Amino acid sequence: MSETKYCINCGKAIPTNATFCPFCGATQDKVASTEDQNTITSEQHNTPNQPEHVNMWTALKLGMRQTFTWSQRITRPQYWWLYLDLVLISLVLTIVLGIRAYSYPAFILSPLHVNALQTVLLLIFSALMVWTSVMQFTASARRLHDSNRSAYYLWFYLLPLVGPILIIVFLCQRSEPAGKRFDRLANQPKPWTHKWWTWCLLVLLTLGYATLINITARDTAMDAALTTTSKSAATNSDDSYSEESSDSTDSDSGSESDSDSDSITIGDDDIDIADQKAYSTSFTDSSWAKSTFKIDKVTVYKTDGTYTSGSGNDKKDFNGVVKVHMSIHAGQDISAYPTQAKLSTNDGQQVEADMDSDDFDGDLNSGTDSDGNVYFVLSKLSSVKDITSIRLKWDASYDTDDYDDDNAYKTFDTTLNLN
Repeated sequence: MSETKYCINCGKAIPTNATFCPFCGATQDKVASTEDQNTITSEQHNTPNQPEHVNMWTALKLGMRQTFTWSQRITRPQYWWLYLDLVLISLVLTIVLGIRAYSYPAFILSPLHVNALQTVLLLIFSALMVWTSVMQFTASARRLHDSNRSAYYLWFYLLPLVGPILIIVFLCQRSEPAGKRFDRLANQPKPWTHKWWTWCLLVLLTLGYATLINITARDTAMDAALTTTSKSAATNSDDSYSEESSDSTDSDSGSESDSDSDSITIGDDDIDIADQKAYSTSFTDSSWAKSTFKIDKVTVYKTDGTYTSGSGNDKKDFNGVVKVHMSIHAGQDISAYPTQAKLSTNDGQQVEADMDSDDFDGDLNSGTDSDGNVYFVLSKLSSVKDITSIRLKWDASYDTDDYDDDNAYKTFDTTLNLN
């Protein structure tokens, strides 16, 4: 029986010395003489190179080395060991970095606000996830080659339900000798780590993936705030009534502990209160954008025990709460974000506004009146009387086509003495 080889285009068996395919007419590579001189058996020619013992480590090393390799083949054991590796790596990355990355947006464009640590974490997570995804995608193409199928079969993923099932079936097929036709471009001049375009592609994919995660995190945070608005409003109304009753019993000091209200609700959490002190303030700022910002009340709470806020690396214990009531009158279309304010106290603590503060800020149309409470949790508070002054900073802006308008962005900075 005469020896045969496989067409590099259609994969059909043709004579070894054929210079073109009698079925599709494709010109064949001149490799016959090389094969005649090679003493390796035909079975070894018909399967992709693989180590003597395939395991998770050898499969992962092969996958990393061939991250951007399309033209070669990968055996069934190599592919599925690599698949297991990447699933485990993705699971670990999601637990260690992903939960934190999705918990809070790393940056907000309007107004510009960047959390440096969250941004670095987001980029690291995105880069690693993109790398594993590219590794998995190209490995799937090489596995299809090993079963004598073109990588174009990956388009089946776009077919709902049926497409992914067909791809899984193809990936489980045995090696086909005719798949050798895809090895014609196997020799690469240099590894992918030495090519500029592979790094550019990874950077672009990382930025795109990070942007999608940031948008998801922002939308999740906004939805969580909206679901708690009505509940917070009802609680704030009760608190205001109790605090007004407390103020009327001690007009000299302007504040007094209120034993009638023994808990407050922040988000979905009921916080038991051991002591509280309410202060009337008279802060008013009408100097920007024909709009008025007022702070008329600040309440300091000492919790009954220690509570925990946040999750993951943001988790922290607290035993004090500062509630600031603010009202806004928009004299023109503005964007104001007091619920992203920073608060510093006279005893040296600096905290950001709690995400479960009332949803009363953001984009405000001209003539709009809005008010609500901003909550700040304090990690240490021995007595409500320890807080004698607070400093608040928050941002606001408005849209303008005048690039010379220095007032388009405003950072409010005020110190309130509590007495």
